[in-house]
This record gives sequence, C-alpha cells and structure tokens, in this order.
Amino acid sequence: MIDKQHLLTLLEKYEAGRCSPEELQQLEDWYARLGGDLPEEVLVPGSAAASLHTAQQLTILKQRLAGERKGERRLPVRRVMQWAAVFIGLILAAGIIYYLLAATFLQRHGAVEIVQSSYSRYITLPDGSRVVLRAGSRLSYPPAFTGSIREVRLSGEAYFDIKPDSARGFVIHTGRVRTTVLGTSFNIKAYPDAEEITVSVTRGKVRVEDDKQVLAVLTRDQQVVYNTLRSLSARQVVTAATQLDWTREDMIFESISFDDIATILHKRYSVSIRFANEGLRHCLIRASFTGTESLAEVLDVICGVRNASYKIDGQEVLIDGQPCDTP
Repeated sequence: MIDKQHLLTLLEKYEAGRCSPEELQQLEDWYARLGGDLPEEVLVPGSAAASLHTAQQLTILKQRLAGERKGERRLPVRRVMQWAAVFIGLILAAGIIYYLLAATFLQRHGAVEIVQSSYSRYITLPDGSRVVLRAGSRLSYPPAFTGSIREVRLSGEAYFDIKPDSARGFVIHTGRVRTTVLGTSFNIKAYPDAEEITVSVTRGKVRVEDDKQVLAVLTRDQQVVYNTLRSLSARQVVTAATQLDWTREDMIFESISFDDIATILHKRYSVSIRFANEGLRHCLIRASFTGTESLAEVLDVICGVRNASYKIDGQEVLIDGQPCDTP
C-alpha cells in the first residue's frame, strides 16, 4: 500500500513528467485498489483543456494529501460526519486519479479510438483482431498497436477473437483485472456498476490476473468469476458458447427485407449500403448468424440467397442483382 508521502512524491514526479514505468504502475495499482477504472471519455492529448484539467486535479489532490487541517477540534458527536468526510475524500481522490491516469494512457498510446454505442457493434482492431461490443459497452484502443504489447480497455461486455502474434501479447484492461492472451477467442463481462467480472473462453488460452496475483489460466469452456469487492475469484467449467447468446441477438433474419438488413448492418459494421437495383430492397431474406462473423462473411450468405453480388469499398457497400418478382 502506498503511504501518503510516497503518493505525494509520485504525483509530483508525474506532474514533472519524470515518472518511471514502474512508478506509473504504482499509481495505477493504487487507484485500482480503490476499485476504479481508467476513463473512456479521455481528453485529446496536448490540448489546452487537457493540460488545465490535469493541473487543477493535481493541485486539489496534492492539497488534500498534504496534511490534515490544524487546530480543528474533533468532537465525538461528529464522528460519523468525520467518517463521511473521509469517505468523500477517497471518492474525490479516486476521481482525480481516474483523470490523471487517463492522460497517462494517452501519453503511452497517442490518440485513442473510443467506441460506445446503444447497439451491438462489430469492430476490427488495428492488428486484425475482431471484437463484438455489446450495446451500452465501451472499448478504447490506439489507432495502431506499437511496442511489445497490444492493449485495449473495456467497460461493459465484449467478445474478442484475437489474431495470434507470438511476439506481442494482447491485454484487455477491465478495472483491477487484466486478461492476457496470445491468440484465442473469449467473452469478457465487466460492467462498472457490477460487483463481478467474468471471463469465458471459447478457444485457446488466456491468463486472468488482478494487481496482486494470477487468478486463473483458462482454456476452452472454462470461466473465472472475480468479485471486485471481496477480491475473490471462482473458476468453473461452462459451455462457453452459451455465454455468447447476446452476440446473435440482432443477427437472426426471419424473412425480413434486404432493406431492413442493410439498416442492421449499417449500425453493426459502420458501413453505408446502397443497392444498384432498387428492386432488391424488398427481397425477403432468411438467414441466421452467430454475430461474430465479419461483414464479408455475412454478405456472402445473404447475397448468395438471392444470387446477388456485392462490392466493398472502404466503408461503402454496393449490392447488385436482379429484383424480386415475388418475395
């Protein structure tokens, strides 16, 4: 546990830009023990707003840590209020570190892509890894993975299918828990207001750890549930595929029009879909998917049903084919 004086020293070094990687990790670990997570709503690095905000937060935190108010008489009848004040102080300190470490994350990775949506999204990461991000969740990652580790941060739930790279591990940060992989597919559920973080493996092997120890090394159809309040974990055997039911919620098409499917794919894959022949819009399609497929894999199936063709050009998709005489 970092004592108050050492924490002050670390913050002063951080402010001066002299923190070593080990000292930055100490700050992160200290904040993690408060049950925090780095923010996804990070400021643009180098902006005036970011610099001012960080400076103000540092000043407030350092003043609070510098010492107790002197000469103030403590009455027993106010003990509860004192406890409340201490609790509020910890919350404030946690909030400040939350933003300070966000700036550190930006310093390490540069600009960070942040995805948050009210519907499930399919994301291709810079290394080609696939992610299905559940509605209401957030994922942050750099525009390019550099260095020896590929790192992302998750708040909520997501399915990961990681591209193997023996030279660079892949790490998902979810509050106090880190999940490390080399090449595998798995599901992580880590909502900020929930007491538990759950990791379920569908293929390959992952290592799950908190800031103190390795919690579990998981292989196919194994799961670990970590209680963030008690710092306790439980490992169990599961049918991991059942943990992915949410990924297919919007991807079961029971005789719906090509036009409606285009709207669904637009939201999920962030693409614009056009029809070369307007008569295709009303063709009915019946198909089902796991929800983890790429856009091309989905288009192969739905276009094949109607003997249509497609062309992907960046974020634009053009579908062509004969119109439907009957649905």
